[in-house]
Amino acid sequence: MAKLSPGLGQPDIITRKAKQEWQRLCDSYLPVRDRASIWRFSRNRRCGDPTQGWKLHVSATILSACEIFRVVAPYLKQRGIMFKAPRSLAELHKLNAGIFYGFGQVGKFITIYPPTPEVAQAIAPKLHRLTAKYRGPVIPYDNRLRSNSCVYYRYGAFLKRTMVFRGRRVEALVRPDGKRVPDLRKPKSAVPLWLSDPFGPPPVRRGSLTPLETDYRDYEALTQRGRGGIYRALDISSRRARPCILKEGRRHGETDVLGRDGFYLVKQEARFLKSNADKVSGLPRVIATFCADDCFYLVMEHIAGRSLHQVLASPERISLHRLLTYCANMSRVVAEIHAAGWAWHDCKPANFLCQSGGNLRPIDFDGACPLRMLDLWPVGTEGYIEVTSRKRPPLPEQADLHALGVSLAQVTTRTAAVSKIAATFSRKAKEQRLPGPLIETIQSLLESQPRSRPSARTVHGVLKELLATPLLAIQCRKRRRKA
Repeated sequence: MAKLSPGLGQPDIITRKAKQEWQRLCDSYLPVRDRASIWRFSRNRRCGDPTQGWKLHVSATILSACEIFRVVAPYLKQRGIMFKAPRSLAELHKLNAGIFYGFGQVGKFITIYPPTPEVAQAIAPKLHRLTAKYRGPVIPYDNRLRSNSCVYYRYGAFLKRTMVFRGRRVEALVRPDGKRVPDLRKPKSAVPLWLSDPFGPPPVRRGSLTPLETDYRDYEALTQRGRGGIYRALDISSRRARPCILKEGRRHGETDVLGRDGFYLVKQEARFLKSNADKVSGLPRVIATFCADDCFYLVMEHIAGRSLHQVLASPERISLHRLLTYCANMSRVVAEIHAAGWAWHDCKPANFLCQSGGNLRPIDFDGACPLRMLDLWPVGTEGYIEVTSRKRPPLPEQADLHALGVSLAQVTTRTAAVSKIAATFSRKAKEQRLPGPLIETIQSLLESQPRSRPSARTVHGVLKELLATPLLAIQCRKRRRKA
């Protein structure tokens, strides 16, 4: 794992050098490009190339991509085998995220199209030996060639061919009898039923049972992405079964330029929750942590309720008093996090669950870091992390304050979009006749100069005073009559 506080500007150097190296490799081995596609190809298709067959995939992170390609591409070119890879490392990062091009695309760095099953069988072990010292994210629905291998395989289409299946258009394969069937992306779909596996049975996990099998059951996936999934489950480890949430951090999942992957992020979240359980109000209670199948698992209490983002997007009427109560509770949470010596790095309405009386429960802390750590590449959500020069990034606390300002602007004006939020807030605040102190406070949080922003504690004080003033009740009645 790379250090998380490298020398100033070091991530920029890593990224720039990697980008330049990748472009040189693309120019040498992937000359065929299509502007409408994220892929570059080693050559054009030839007459006689198969339309479907055994595809090989080589997995990589953005840190290992260039090194893996340098050893794999010359071998494939020498054999005259067609292959493709993303046009940029940025596209590889998006592929590995699993939320831009689909979860089934995670890890598919190099796709190889062997002309026959015999060629596929011959080159797969060689590719494994060439890449044995590297690691990459697990490709969800492919079979792995060997344990801990970067090489995966599946039977699939070499040319895009589609069909309508259960009301939606999907990619298709042609069976030996000529009938089209879906080219599925789901567990155990890598080898079609009408074929035998030419690479032998996939590796079987050895070892004792893990808590995944012994302590939890009735899994329901809430989200799935490259760095891990979030699951609702039933905790049966004690006498009385209880619902819980499992957060999964995958090794090498969505590895960033500093080497942080899903495993690291969820482990960091567990550390934050455990160390601040009595310092920050409303944090999810940690039930257990454990490692299994090269993943780190954080088990937390199940918190019922809708997210604040869902509440704001609903058509229900919400009084100004209730909106300001939400804002006061948001600022209080951020103030308590900072007082505990941490930065959140993912403050947003979607990460607060609404309870009765306007109370909020904060969730999702895999980007949290100590305030003393200068994090040049914070983990967070686009629109809430301000775009600044990497040479002079805001301190972690200042970055949180900007995200708090964006969130408060969204809540008070019930605005979904975060682009140009400062201008949108100024316009809507005047139209809705929001209290002057509230407007000034939120505008100060959105100030382009990080050091000019008020602390979360100060913001919470302003909002508490607003909620206590009789003038607010008059403004609330005016807003109701206007509505």
